[in-house]
Amino acid sequence: MRRELARFLQSTNSDDRDEERGKSELHKSVLIVDDEQLLARTLSNVLREAGYRTVIAGSAEEAESHVFADAPVDLIVMDNRLPRESGIQMVRRIRERALRSKVILMTAYETPEVKSEARRLEVDRYVKKPFDLTALVDDVKSLIGPGGISTPG
Repeated sequence: MRRELARFLQSTNSDDRDEERGKSELHKSVLIVDDEQLLARTLSNVLREAGYRTVIAGSAEEAESHVFADAPVDLIVMDNRLPRESGIQMVRRIRERALRSKVILMTAYETPEVKSEARRLEVDRYVKKPFDLTALVDDVKSLIGPGGISTPG
C-alpha cells in the first residue's frame, strides 16, 4: 500500500512539474540587457504586465548564458553602451553564430556608425533613449506577438 501511495505521489508531482514547465514555455520571453538597473527593472515590470516572461542582465557577459542557451529567449532588448562589450558587438556575435534572435537595440548616444552597423547586422528595431514605454511594448508585440500564453496555431 505504501509503495502504491509513493508511486502515486511521485507521478502526481511529476505531472505538476510537467504542467508548470509547459506553462512557462508558452509565455514569450524577453531578455533585457542594460547596466542601468532602474531602466531594466522598469522595462521588466512593464513587459511582465503585458504578459511576457523577462530576465535582466547587467552586461553582455551576463546575457550570454541566456542568449546562447539551448532554449534561447524570443527577444533581446539591449542597450548599446554596456560595460566591456557594446550591444553592437554582442549582436555581431549572435549573428556570427547564425542565431536569428529578434533584437531591439537602445541607445542614448546615436551615431551614424552605430545606426549603420545596426542596420547591417539586421537589428529588428533601433530605439533612441529616452523612448515611450508604450511604443516599446508595441514594438515587442509586433516582433514576437502578444505576451501571455500563446495559442497553438
